[in-house]
Amino acid sequence: MNWAWLLHQLHQFLVGLATIPGTAGVTKTLGSGYDRAAEEERQRAHIVEFCRNQLGEKYVFGKEVTGNDSDEWDCSEMVEAAYNNSEIPICDGAQGQYDFCKPVTTPLAGDLGFLWSDKRNCIGHVMVYSGSASVTHAVGGRGVVEDPVEMWMAHPRWRGWRRHRDFIQEG
Repeated sequence: MNWAWLLHQLHQFLVGLATIPGTAGVTKTLGSGYDRAAEEERQRAHIVEFCRNQLGEKYVFGKEVTGNDSDEWDCSEMVEAAYNNSEIPICDGAQGQYDFCKPVTTPLAGDLGFLWSDKRNCIGHVMVYSGSASVTHAVGGRGVVEDPVEMWMAHPRWRGWRRHRDFIQEG
């Protein structure tokens, strides 16, 4: 069982109970001074920064990483480490991340893009939208790189953008 994820979900539920009732787009919990939208922006920037800090590192298919410090990455492990490093739990594996996140049409920094794998007949690759029409990802034969979004959105195996279900901002 992923206790960090479960505790995070419980926290989100309790925060929801303490918010101002009847307001749309609530960004402040009563009496706390906490700004949810500002916190999300910080987390998104941190995710992108983490991924960009890995540029040039090696790609190893199926690499399992313990912690957030590695010089070898699998695509989904880098995403998992970036989110965990930003205090946002996310599951392991590109297919699991795809299933966990919600679909969006317009990505914001830190959102995830996915490719289908014909070989495995499931989602086989994940990348992080870095803003400025680029994605950062760990890819075989190239390592951790940053590519233009168009390069992947035009790919026949492209399956779209998805957003972590705890993010509140719309894109």
